[in-house]
Amino acid sequence: MKYKYVVFDFDGTLADTEDIVFTIYLDLADRFKLKKVSKDELYKLKKLSAFEAIDHLDIKKWDLPGLLRRGRKVLHGMIENIDLCKEKMKDVLQEMEKNNIMVGVLTSNSKKNVFKFINKHDLDMFTFIENTGLRGKEKKLLKLIAKYGMNKEQVLYVGDEIRDVKAMKEIGVDVAAVDWGYNHRESLEESNPDYLVSEPEALLEICYGQGDDHE
Repeated sequence: MKYKYVVFDFDGTLADTEDIVFTIYLDLADRFKLKKVSKDELYKLKKLSAFEAIDHLDIKKWDLPGLLRRGRKVLHGMIENIDLCKEKMKDVLQEMEKNNIMVGVLTSNSKKNVFKFINKHDLDMFTFIENTGLRGKEKKLLKLIAKYGMNKEQVLYVGDEIRDVKAMKEIGVDVAAVDWGYNHRESLEESNPDYLVSEPEALLEICYGQGDDHE
């Protein structure tokens, strides 16, 4: 077994929140006088990193915490309408559990939202669900690795954004970028993840040491 610990991002990796988050953003744009975007422009934003998108939308950094809190609160009321990004993901998670692979969630979303989602979809295999706040995932993941006694070389982070790839490279943790989430495949490929996958089943092959880089 190449990877015994798999840590997942939430939005865009496990939960298909894109359309609802877009709707929430438009509501917040009216309320906070933010730049409106069309669906066509959203396609262009998906090529940018999160921080590049924030700059493009001209969102002031001091407004970001309040916007995120409001957005998470609205999302909590809609979470029961959100599906898994990929139907096969539940099967993959169950297979990981069966093979004694520890799985967890590390996300900038709220723990309340994640718990509500996993309860709806009967995903009871996660050892931990942790929120990163606005400080990034690097330090939080290192703390989790220490807390649970993980061998860092056997940890795989699974995310859908350029920032996920960059964060993991900073701390020397392997990362599998999924192309069904926020950033487009070509943008993810340019960030040079250890693995680039299109289907959840590929994550099992990677854990077993059978997956090729940039599948």
